[in-house]
Amino acid sequence: MSEFIIFLQQGFFHILDLNGYDHILFLLAICAIYTAKDWKKILGIITSFTVAHSITLALSVLKIIAFDTQLIEFLIALTIFITCIENLLFPQFHKYRISFSFLFGLIHGMGFSRLLLDLFMGMKFNLWTTLLPFNLGLEAGQFIIISLIIGLVSLLILGFRISTKKVNYIISIPVLLQSVFWMYQRWPF
Repeated sequence: MSEFIIFLQQGFFHILDLNGYDHILFLLAICAIYTAKDWKKILGIITSFTVAHSITLALSVLKIIAFDTQLIEFLIALTIFITCIENLLFPQFHKYRISFSFLFGLIHGMGFSRLLLDLFMGMKFNLWTTLLPFNLGLEAGQFIIISLIIGLVSLLILGFRISTKKVNYIISIPVLLQSVFWMYQRWPF
């Protein structure tokens, strides 16, 4: 099997791995306030997030930047916490979600780099056969997750006639509680 396909699969299955569901919960928190009709906003937010995590993923793999793993894991939980708090308490900040997603993407990219660096052990880094396919795999998996989330939100709103505000609460409160647990568990200081 070609190196390209191996890294594409690794990225795809990494994002869909339920054992590492912090990224899935982050996407759930990001999408909790949107419906399918907001697809342009979602696309902008996710593109911002993707560009940012691609930058730090590349910089980390190239060993241009390096951060303490425990700190990054804590910060990933913090990004989820902040997103949920914004969802619940600060709707006036929703218009800045693209900027927040970019900042949070920088942090998540450093988290993704840990797996990619483990995969590189003993291998020569190649932008086209390792980093690019890994990132494309991440994005394909992320697209599936976001589609499922938006489908779930639409089902709750249209099928069960739950208001958008209540759907936000139904999603954001449990995700917020999980992020608090993770921040406690991952406390690096």
